Amino acid sequence: MILLPLIINKLFVDFDGVIVNTIAAICDLYNEDFKYYNEYKYVFPEQVKTWNFEELNCASREYINTYFNQQRFFDKLKFMPQAYETLRKFALKGEVVIVSSGYSPNLRAKEEWCKEHLPFCQFIGVNLKEYRDKSHIDMSGGLFIDDSAHNLVTSNAETKICYGEIYPWNKEWTGKHCWNWNMIYQLYKAELED
Repeated sequence: MILLPLIINKLFVDFDGVIVNTIAAICDLYNEDFKYYNEYKYVFPEQVKTWNFEELNCASREYINTYFNQQRFFDKLKFMPQAYETLRKFALKGEVVIVSSGYSPNLRAKEEWCKEHLPFCQFIGVNLKEYRDKSHIDMSGGLFIDDSAHNLVTSNAETKICYGEIYPWNKEWTGKHCWNWNMIYQLYKAELED
């Protein structure tokens, strides 16, 4: 078992697939847009196992990418179960910084969404035109939660947790893994409740 530090003054956390269910929102949009196409089959979020949404066979990768810059995508976003409550408890004990990758329009929209729905968190956007990962963000001494093994490996965070299901982009992660926010809360319950 991996022992985790008892004091977390700073939490760094990914947005897509960690705080919010991005895959579900993308599937909702796809199912709305392509339901009358000949090759269309309804896609459940649990069926998506690829980074570039290959399961959404009626839409090109470019088309899927446009969703990330649309207001209707952000209107469909839902928190992962217990994410909001757990983040709120972390924020009462220290700093919570959302660190998310994307391109400029997506990052601006995410920042606005976070200001509205998570006003107690800071937001750092990592522009994919400039950076391949989040390693330039100083996370020393902090806890970092992400669903990407690459982001976790390249980070200088003291404690790292891979979040959520096992996907091709995190299957090689051998460190601490939490399937949901309840597991994260249970790990830090003593600290968050005192």
